[in-house]
Amino acid sequence: MKSNEIILEDFANPAHSWNALNDPVMGGQSSSTVSIKGGLGIFDGEVVDVSFLKAPGFITMRGEGDYADVSSCDTFRLTARASEPYEGYRISFGRRTAPGTRFARGFKANFLSPVGTDMVDIDIPFKDFTISWDGKTGDPIETCQENNTNCPDVDTLKNMKTISIWGEGVDGKIKLEIDSIKAVGCTGKVSNPAPAPFTTIGGDSQGSATLSPLFLFGVASAAFFGAIMKGLFTSISHNYSSVNKSNNINPAAV
Repeated sequence: MKSNEIILEDFANPAHSWNALNDPVMGGQSSSTVSIKGGLGIFDGEVVDVSFLKAPGFITMRGEGDYADVSSCDTFRLTARASEPYEGYRISFGRRTAPGTRFARGFKANFLSPVGTDMVDIDIPFKDFTISWDGKTGDPIETCQENNTNCPDVDTLKNMKTISIWGEGVDGKIKLEIDSIKAVGCTGKVSNPAPAPFTTIGGDSQGSATLSPLFLFGVASAAFFGAIMKGLFTSISHNYSSVNKSNNINPAAV
């Protein structure tokens, strides 16, 4: 790995769950499969028209989970190869929606994958992604360059949560084999920490917990006030004992 890149997914050792989601969820007939074989993520399928829309539908290869922080990087990179020519490839990440939209989630950009037997690096600058895109066609409505509020935000780049590769808005067959997904053009400290071990807490799967400063402050405060109360109780007991002695009172006999 180069010093200016961060791995988001390496299909030789995948860290995320990948699956297919197709337009039959909205009445279409497109279909696809997603598999991981021989160290490659394989996206295989066909985009066809959605009859009631009279327009091409979509297929997606979606990876869910926590992703490395790429907020110091400027470009998204797929290392992949295609065995079918196709002009409707898109890629998206994140879960944000643009104001006034409901189903168009994440920042999306178009890309082309050359057909061939060799793996090639496909670079998509983050400035080419927009949150303002048409939920029916996948086409951009307003770009990042036209309005910087459409550009990927820092919080999303710190953890994308979801990455999707699409065949959308163009009829045709797809077969894309992906070696890895990275962010490049990174500055500052670059790290690819291993996922935290998972434990079950209250029936939910969660990452292993760390003791936050707020939690430690709470523990310290409880200990401090506990010590004060203990001292106060000891002082009261001592005074009560002194009063009893001065009045010749036997507590056991009271």
